[in-house]
Amino acid sequence: MKCVNHIDRDAVGVCNFCTKSICSECVVNLKREIYCKDCVAIKMGTVKKEEHSPALAAILSFIVAGLGQMYNGQVWKGLLIFITSLLLIPWIIGIFDAYFVAKKINKGEIVLKKKTGCLIAMIIWVFVSWVMVFILALLAAIAIPTFMKTKMRVGENTTLVTLKSISFALESYASKNNNVYPQSEDSLLNLEPPYLSMPHNNRKIYGYLFIEELGPSGYKITATPVECGVTGTKIYTIETGGKLSENNCAESGNVGAKPDVVDVNYESD
Repeated sequence: MKCVNHIDRDAVGVCNFCTKSICSECVVNLKREIYCKDCVAIKMGTVKKEEHSPALAAILSFIVAGLGQMYNGQVWKGLLIFITSLLLIPWIIGIFDAYFVAKKINKGEIVLKKKTGCLIAMIIWVFVSWVMVFILALLAAIAIPTFMKTKMRVGENTTLVTLKSISFALESYASKNNNVYPQSEDSLLNLEPPYLSMPHNNRKIYGYLFIEELGPSGYKITATPVECGVTGTKIYTIETGGKLSENNCAESGNVGAKPDVVDVNYESD
């Protein structure tokens, strides 16, 4: 066993206060007990013991994971907690650890060497942490609009496919009924087998409101974004014969579909 202060020397005993192994040079005999020089100074009252606020340590660890440990002088423990804080549990444990370690330091149960760079390291730690928060917020500000645009494009593409499917069902029905189109969507749903698997008229699907105008001589189906610029940017229309057209919802002055309709969300299916 080597001395904690002189790693090239063998230890002759263990400090009765901090339990560190020490060599003959570091040993101080006090009332037939062995102490290291740092601990005997505290025990004799020649050096004022450093006070740590448990509440402050816990608050610092709550603000930034590991900061309370750095306040207590446990730099490496603070670094480990900070790195693993994304798992959340180490962050929570670190808050309680900082509180109870600070209490033990005040009671003298834990003796830590003074680290001259601890305050500087703490300042750097806080600065780096807030820089990381800023970077994460910036990445979120970039990623969220991109995600919303992608979601909107998927909704628009799915709406086009849905319109073409309804048109195909109507044309198939007419071809088997002397070119007479159904006057309601129920005619497509109640047959066996049905031409459509679900109703669409006056329903919000994939962020679009579907409105069907059906008659024996033809049809017109319009899909309008529920929120123009949010759930979609184009108004799609498909008419008799499968003629598809589109208009920009902002240019047409349409700010969104009417809210008093059935909202069917199939996006999670």
